[in-house]
Amino acid sequence: MQTSLQLLNWSQKLYQLLLFAYPSSFRQEYGAEMQLTFRDCCLEALQSDESGTFFRFWCLVFYDFAKSITVEYAQLLKQLWSKEQTYSPFQVQIASNTDIGLKRQVNEDKMLSVIPEESNLREKKGSLVVVADGMGDDNAGARASDLAVTTIKEVYYNTNQNIADSLVHAIKLANQKIFQVNEVERQKDTRTLPKSMGTTCVAAVIKDNSLILANVGDSLAYLIRDQQVHQIAEDHSWLAEQVRQGRMTAEEAKKSTKNRNMIIRALGTQADVDVYATTVDLQSGDTLILCTDGVHTQVSEEEIYTIVTQYPPQESSRYLIERANENGGPDNSTAIVVRID
Repeated sequence: MQTSLQLLNWSQKLYQLLLFAYPSSFRQEYGAEMQLTFRDCCLEALQSDESGTFFRFWCLVFYDFAKSITVEYAQLLKQLWSKEQTYSPFQVQIASNTDIGLKRQVNEDKMLSVIPEESNLREKKGSLVVVADGMGDDNAGARASDLAVTTIKEVYYNTNQNIADSLVHAIKLANQKIFQVNEVERQKDTRTLPKSMGTTCVAAVIKDNSLILANVGDSLAYLIRDQQVHQIAEDHSWLAEQVRQGRMTAEEAKKSTKNRNMIIRALGTQADVDVYATTVDLQSGDTLILCTDGVHTQVSEEEIYTIVTQYPPQESSRYLIERANENGGPDNSTAIVVRID
């Protein structure tokens, strides 16, 4: 009996060593189950009265080991070869965070990030990130922003136009859907002023070495490169429009309280909307930030730069939200950070 227990103990140790020859992902998924099965079969072989059973058991173990490990590494090499064939000039790390803030009852911000699992779709359409900031009473803003991000994702990945046209088309169709919902609500009761909904939107596609960006409203995007912060989305707030028309300086706009929360362009307020779009050639080391006004009105570009260059994307997105709340947190705050390597 003592000899059998010793053989079982040494057999289990040897089998554990054999398992280390498998890929780590395989061990994590099947290792524990394989060790339990091995123990039961080994114990059964040791308890058999038939001579040579334990020896034949180990022959079968080694045969199965050689066969299965060949299959696993063949599949692994095939996957690596597939990845090499679909290699993109850049890899992207995406992280996102959102928070209700300190003074709002509902979070009407929505965000979305998509890196397609299908290599063909990823090669053709790239990765998509979207941030939307809803407006409206009784959770209408949340409905609008949710409708925006889901429509943009669905339409963009099912449109066969070029990247920029597909993205703009997706945003315009999201605008139409929200506007149609508003029209239906207006027709229900013409006696009272209807509660309409709308949303801002900033969306970006990372494809090969290009960044295609489009936005409506005051949800913005920034690109950090060469120790500088570049605003690459167009701000459609009333104050930003005053600066563009030369009626205010940028410093005056920062200090002004007049119409501070007013935006001149949004999804859902008109049957058609003018979408700002631009394309940027990417460089290794670039960092993209998409955020709602709950972040960029409370966190300066200098603070954004300090946070994003000091921490990886997951921590950066969280610290941007925390800084917005530390500075007052008057609004919902949402940030997506994309690192290009």
